[in-house]
Amino acid sequence: MSYKPAYLLALVTCVWAVPAVAVELPATGADVNVERVLASMSVEEKVGQLLMVGFGGTSVNSHIRKWVRDRHVGGVALFSRNIVDFEQTVRFTREIHDLTVGAIPVFVALDQEGGNVVRVKDGAMTLPGNMAMGATRSTTLAYVTGQSLAIDLRLLGFNMNLAPVLDVNSNPQNPVIGVRSYGERPELVAELGSWYVRGQQEMGVVAVAKHFPGHGDTQSDSHFAMPSIDADLTRLETVELWPFRRAMESGLDAVMTAHIALPQLAEEPNLPATLSSAILTNILRRRMGFDGIVITDGLEMQGIVERYGSGRAAVMAILAGADMPMILWTSKKKEEVFWELSRAVRNGEITRARLDQSVRRILTVKARRGLFDRNVAPLAQVLAGGNVNEIHNQVSTRIAREAVTLVRNHGDLLPLRSVRYRKVLVVAPPGGFGKILKQEPKVEVLTVPYIPSRTRRREDVARAVAMGKNADILVFAVVNAYHVDMARQIAAALPELPVALLSFASPYYLSSLPEVDAYLCTYSYLDVTQIAAANAVLGQSPMTGRLPISIPGFYDYGHRVESQVASLPFNSSSVR
Repeated sequence: MSYKPAYLLALVTCVWAVPAVAVELPATGADVNVERVLASMSVEEKVGQLLMVGFGGTSVNSHIRKWVRDRHVGGVALFSRNIVDFEQTVRFTREIHDLTVGAIPVFVALDQEGGNVVRVKDGAMTLPGNMAMGATRSTTLAYVTGQSLAIDLRLLGFNMNLAPVLDVNSNPQNPVIGVRSYGERPELVAELGSWYVRGQQEMGVVAVAKHFPGHGDTQSDSHFAMPSIDADLTRLETVELWPFRRAMESGLDAVMTAHIALPQLAEEPNLPATLSSAILTNILRRRMGFDGIVITDGLEMQGIVERYGSGRAAVMAILAGADMPMILWTSKKKEEVFWELSRAVRNGEITRARLDQSVRRILTVKARRGLFDRNVAPLAQVLAGGNVNEIHNQVSTRIAREAVTLVRNHGDLLPLRSVRYRKVLVVAPPGGFGKILKQEPKVEVLTVPYIPSRTRRREDVARAVAMGKNADILVFAVVNAYHVDMARQIAAALPELPVALLSFASPYYLSSLPEVDAYLCTYSYLDVTQIAAANAVLGQSPMTGRLPISIPGFYDYGHRVESQVASLPFNSSSVR
C-alpha cells in the first residue's frame, strides 16, 4: 500500500485502519512526452479534447460512445441522473475509461462539493460542506478532506472533481453560493481552499477551483440571469482573487469560470467573464501566471444562451483564454458547440497555434495526474473491498461536530438539561436529528417535510401549536424559507414559549427570526450534521464552531457562545 507520508500524518487524530483496496499514488507524468502526443493528433481529435460534456443514462450507450470514443472529448461530467449506487457507478466509470483504450485518456468528473452539492452518496465520504469547514477553522481537516475524498473518488473511477468552491461569500443576499463558500473572509477561503486542493491533487484527482474570478458578491443566479459585480481590479485582488492565487501557489490544475459581468474590467459592461479576454487572458493568464486548464461553467445557462448561443459562446471562450467549454445537458447544444468550434478552426478564427495551446494544457494535466498510466483500480478488486471507508466517515463526522456553532443562548437554553424541562417540543425535517431526539422520554418530535405544501404547512403549524401548549421549550430545525415561516407562526401563537432555532442551512436565517432565544448553526442538512447537532443539543459534545460569516445587525465574523459538554447530558445513558 502506497500512501504519501503526509496522508498518514494528517490522520493522526483519527483511528487508522488500512482500507480494503489499495490506491497507487499517481505518476508524475514525467515519462509522457506531451509534445509528441500533441503532434500525433488530428485536428478533429484536438477539437474533441476541448469539450467537457454530460449526457443522460447510467451505462455506456451509443450516444456516449459517439462522443467519447469517436469524437475524443477531453472530459465527461456525471451528475445525479447518471448515478444509482456504488456498483453501478464503478462499472459505469470503467466502461467510459474503456472507450479510450489506445487513445487519449478522458477526464471523468463530477461535482462532489459536499453539503448541498453531492452527486455520489454511496462509496464516497459525505462532506458537510464548505461553510461547515469554515466554521471549524481547521486547515488540517481541509487537507485530510481533500486526500480522503480523492481516494474515494479514484476508487469509484473519477479523476476530476469540480471543486472546491473558492468564492468569498461577501454578500449575504447571494442566492447561489451561500453555504457552498468557506466564508466571507478571503484569507479563510484561501487557507482552507488551498489545503483542500493540495490534498485532493496529491491523491491523483484534478481539482477545479470555481467560480473565477469570484461569484460571492452577486445577488442573482447565473443559471438564469447575468449577475454583475461593480468591482475594480484593486477590490478584486484583495477579495475575490486572493483564494484563487493561493490555490495556484499550491499547484492548482484547473479553474472554472463564472458567467458574471464585471463592467469595470471586461471589454463590454455586460460581457460575462467566461467570454472576456481582459479577465481570462490579461488577469488570469498574464497577471496571475496561471497556465492550467480553464473550464467554462455550463454554456447552456440562460445568461449565455439568450445573448450568444452556446456554439458562438464556446468559440468566444476559447478566444478569450478558456480551454474547455462545458456542455452538459442537451444533444443539440453539444452538436452546436462541436461544429462551431470545428468551423472556427477550419476558417482560422481559432488558429492552430491557439488550438494547440489549449490541448497542450489539457494533456499536461492528464499526464501530471497519471491518467496515461490507466491506473484505475480493477472492478473486481473495488467491488470486493466494499463501499464504505470508515476512516473517511470519521473525518466527515469530525468536521460536522467541530462546525456546530452556538450563536445565541439567552437564558442558557442549550444544551438541554433533563432537570430543567418537563417537555421539549422538537419540530424538524426528516433525518438523524429528529430520530435521536425522539428517543428521549421528555421529547416530542413533529417531523415536517423538506418541501411542505401550503396545506401541509398550515396543518403542521396547527399541530405544533397544540403540542407546544404544554411544552417548556420549542426546538425548531429549519432548512429553508418554508420552515422559517412556520417557525415564525408557531412562535407568534405561543409567545411565552422559549424558542431555540437550529439552522441546517443558511446562517443568515436569524435575520428572519430575530427574537429567538437561542440560535445554533450546522450549515448543512446532511445526516452527519444532523447527528452532530443532536449530540450537541443533548449536551454530549461541545459546540466549538465559529461563525465563518457575519450576520448583519447581529453578530460579527468569528462569533460564538462558549459551550462545554453538559455536566449531566439530557439523558446520560444515550451516548451515541
